[in-house]
Amino acid sequence: MIARIEPSGCTVRKGKVQIRFSFFLEPTDPRYEEHHVQVPVLPEEGYPGKVDKDGNPKDMDDYNTWIESLPKVWQNNSFHNHFVYVDPDITDAEIVLLLRDSLDEFGAIWSSGEDILKVWKSKRKLVPGDMSSENITRCGLKALDVVSRATEYLVREEKWLL
Repeated sequence: MIARIEPSGCTVRKGKVQIRFSFFLEPTDPRYEEHHVQVPVLPEEGYPGKVDKDGNPKDMDDYNTWIESLPKVWQNNSFHNHFVYVDPDITDAEIVLLLRDSLDEFGAIWSSGEDILKVWKSKRKLVPGDMSSENITRCGLKALDVVSRATEYLVREEKWLL
């Protein structure tokens, strides 16, 4: 299993730095095939058929035939995404430790076959942080820092790199 930071989920929320962890399976992991899927390669110009004013295909049979005709590639989708909320003075080592611990926890739940959302839902709640403008600014800067270096945070099979 692999854990990494997904930049699109990093921001400021309720006086904390929100960081999105994404967890991916490797071929030897349980239930790997559930998230290793084929997806169509969509051309830049998009669907060539007739669409309504909202851009939705008018003829779904034609659209489905078009989708099926496109070349496909294999893609690994995350088996779970998890948000952590931290103070802006968190260190890189602490982020990596959170990432590793989260992978251990969610990986174990996944491997056992349990429903991650049902198991996790009642466990933790976001405790708002300092809502002062100074703290919000610090949180924003930390979120930008994490996003700019997201590829540096990686956890894989109990080994973490930074």
